[in-house]
Amino acid sequence: MELNQKAGYFSGEHVRNNVHAFLDDHMKRDPKRVVLKWVPMQVLLARAAQPSNDPLPHESITVEGLHERIGHLAAGFQQLGLGKGDRVILFVPMSMPLYASMFALQKIGAIPVFLDSWARRQHLGASAKIVEPKAMISFEKAFELCDQVPELAEIGMKICVGPTAGLKKYSGHLEQLLQTPGFAEVTPVEQEHTALITFTTGSSGVPKGANRTHRFLAAQHYALDTCIPYTDGDVDLPVFPIFSLNNLAAGVPTVIPAFDIGTPGDRDPEILLGQLLSTGTTCTTLSPSLFSRLASFCLAKNIQLPQLRRVVTGGAPVSRDNVMDFQKIAPKAQIWVLFGSTEAEPMAHIEGHEMVSMKTKASEDPEWVDEGVNVGKMADGLDFKFLKIQKGTVEIQSSADWKNLEVPQGEVGELIVAGEHVCRNYYNDDEAFKRAKILDANGVVWHRTGDLGRLDSYGYLWIVGRVHNAIQRGGRYEFPVRAEMILKKLPFVKLAAYLGIPDPQLGEKAVCVVTGDDVGNSHSQWKSEIERIMKKNGVPVDQVVITQSIPMDPRHHSKVEYEVLKKELTAAQLV
Repeated sequence: MELNQKAGYFSGEHVRNNVHAFLDDHMKRDPKRVVLKWVPMQVLLARAAQPSNDPLPHESITVEGLHERIGHLAAGFQQLGLGKGDRVILFVPMSMPLYASMFALQKIGAIPVFLDSWARRQHLGASAKIVEPKAMISFEKAFELCDQVPELAEIGMKICVGPTAGLKKYSGHLEQLLQTPGFAEVTPVEQEHTALITFTTGSSGVPKGANRTHRFLAAQHYALDTCIPYTDGDVDLPVFPIFSLNNLAAGVPTVIPAFDIGTPGDRDPEILLGQLLSTGTTCTTLSPSLFSRLASFCLAKNIQLPQLRRVVTGGAPVSRDNVMDFQKIAPKAQIWVLFGSTEAEPMAHIEGHEMVSMKTKASEDPEWVDEGVNVGKMADGLDFKFLKIQKGTVEIQSSADWKNLEVPQGEVGELIVAGEHVCRNYYNDDEAFKRAKILDANGVVWHRTGDLGRLDSYGYLWIVGRVHNAIQRGGRYEFPVRAEMILKKLPFVKLAAYLGIPDPQLGEKAVCVVTGDDVGNSHSQWKSEIERIMKKNGVPVDQVVITQSIPMDPRHHSKVEYEVLKKELTAAQLV
């Protein structure tokens, strides 16, 4: 029956295809349930000026309150002339205005667009050019900065969030639009109507906008809900915006991080800890960097978090050591390592106790690292293959073509996936589709993850690196993930990179690059230790470079920016 049909899967244009249907369902079930909690801006400013160990006070809103705000704001957007299919850039940090605006736009069939706040200026302009936005919603300071980007400066409709100095004229102010007398109805949409566009620059540095349709967002929620379901008493604090979307669909109370996830600060672990303790948080989703930093902070201060029942991390390699450290501070928590990407989340998952308890050589020798990171079993509903390493486009004319592209079972290859919760294309970008997708002879769209891995005899997926970072040395490939995990076992190493540099004899030579807390001293001892532990693990080292910094990705601050590092080392004549 239609009443039992999943939201996002109705024929033709239908209000139940609109992701707003999830909020409507929660209105019927439990309108008084709290769905969002956040620290007021004035509290954050006061705390920054005078640090304190007192609990962080939070404001909150119920399903009913959020539903009402969205309805009035959506009506305000309609009065400004926004409607179905219009693209609107949302350049706002994780906050109540962000979520109210996003859902209000989706309710009327408009398309919120998220640009990477950490992206370079030329990438912001290129992203805006792809979507041709009708409007932009942001803060006055951000609008001033965006005036330097022609594609953003030319947007005709600008809606300001928060106070203004009165120097610029705006098409509207969010606080006033929230008071709009009318209440917008849900706009019917088709399953494949775009609900959200999120831009990533990826390893290629070329921005591409993932076309997240209403059906795709629904399918992603169902997949995550199967993988990491919530209980009635849960409160979650996610640092990934996509998990906030999943939480709102699930109806779980969600705590908005009180720090800038795009710009790591020294006090982030302290602020995060304050929020976890103040809000009764039972679940949290953390980047690997924050996962590690919170564990280190709590271990140093002998703090435990017994109220946590689940911690989710992913987005970059997570080692057994990282998991074991967090288990010490959250002894009652399940720790789930999720493997996925913007285009497919989740792809695989493993629970921490399962990862740590696996009997491998690494469990017996503290200086040994297994060949890759075990990210668990593949998620339900995904088809997958492993292809030979090739950096160009891949075309399939017939089913027989797969035979020449796939690696033998159990060998390392590029993981590709297809399924309901896999994003099928990029918005208005055929070139990005050619680079990252494969359309097979049966019309199935496969996503090229760019990740290199293998499936072992027990069905576990081991990730060893990225296609673009594989090192061709002496006629065989070497991969950075394992090498960097080995290097991080050394007490003096803070950051580590393992990369290939062109070499006339080897093709590429393998270079270890590390930073430490005491750069400038004991370099010869450090190099000897690096060479010793790498040799013990059977990983080749042609050169060791000790430097003051290693560029990390601006999104999660957990992955090395290899191409940037290569250019820096070459310019400094260090390689």
